[in-house]
Amino acid sequence: MYRQLVVLFFVTFFSYGQQIQWNIDSTASSVQYKGEHVLHSWEGLNEKVYGVAIPNEANNGLVQLAILLNVRDFDSKNPGRDAHALEVLEALKYPEIRFYSNAIEIQEEQIILNGSFDFHGNKVEKKITAELIQQGSEWIIKGSFQLTPSDFKINLPSFLSIKMKDLLEINYSVVLKK
Repeated sequence: MYRQLVVLFFVTFFSYGQQIQWNIDSTASSVQYKGEHVLHSWEGLNEKVYGVAIPNEANNGLVQLAILLNVRDFDSKNPGRDAHALEVLEALKYPEIRFYSNAIEIQEEQIILNGSFDFHGNKVEKKITAELIQQGSEWIIKGSFQLTPSDFKINLPSFLSIKMKDLLEINYSVVLKK
């Protein structure tokens, strides 16, 4: 067992150890969703954003970006709503939301991420255009986009026999540290 771990460490180190990696600053990053129902709207915030980016040193860009959120870390300030959301989203079976992009384009103060969301056992391709702020040793990627829960095969919850709107507004700020 110990020998296998040592071999795995060296293979990983020599394969990826030479590549520079930037980390997402989990304490400075956040993702917020906004949902709607005919009778009310709500929002939830996740301030535990994890991930890494691989820079392209040749052109001051990014080669890859991977982001991970835990479903349980979204807080709508309503414990009952959050508990119900965990049931609807089957958080025990699908605890994470992942975004991965290896098709990244930077145009001045804008970044275009062509990637995929992996959530609730389904992958959805998405093109996201965001604001890019470069400040010394950190990059801030922020903006908003929309996701359709039914694209991920999520059974929309209902209240008074009326289902919630099949659209979520996502606002985010992701801080990368060099």
